[in-house]
Amino acid sequence: VLDVAFGKVVGTTAEKVDKLGFHRQGSILRVVRQDNAGIIEFQKSTKSTGDQILFTVNLAVICGALLEPDQPSLEKARSMGAHLRQRIGMLMPGRPDKWWEISEAVAVGALAAEVSEVIATKGAPYVTRYLDVNELVALWETGKSPGLTETQRVRYLEKLKSRR
Repeated sequence: VLDVAFGKVVGTTAEKVDKLGFHRQGSILRVVRQDNAGIIEFQKSTKSTGDQILFTVNLAVICGALLEPDQPSLEKARSMGAHLRQRIGMLMPGRPDKWWEISEAVAVGALAAEVSEVIATKGAPYVTRYLDVNELVALWETGKSPGLTETQRVRYLEKLKSRR
C-alpha cells in the first residue's frame, strides 16, 4: 500500500515535469540534453519501515564531456556518480535536509501535489539550468561544487576549459 502511494508521488511529479523533457525510469526522472543528463531521483531512507516510507529527492547533473569510459551512460547514470549533486531541501527556505513521510495517515494526493510542485518550481529548473556546460563552469568558477570535493571541482573545471 505504501509503495503504491510512493509510486503515485513519483508519477505525479513525472507528469508535472514531463513538459520539460524529463522521462520516468522507476524512481528516477531523467532528461538528456546537450550531451548532458539531468536527474531527479527519489531516494527512500534506510529508516523506512513497513508502517512508513521516508524519502527525499536528489538532484543531479552528469556532464557527458566528463564521463569516464567505465562510467554508466547518460541514459543509465544515477545521482551518485554525478558531476553536480544537490538535495532538494537545499533549494527550499531554511535549506533543510527535507524528508517526506508516507504512512497510512498521510493524504497521498496532497503529498503528491506538494512534492511535485516543489520539484517543478525548484528542482527541475535547477537541474535544467546546469545542463548548460557554461552554467556549470560558471558555478564551479565561484568555488561552489555541490556534491564534489574541491579536487574534483578543480579537475573538472580544467578539463572543461581545455575543451573550449
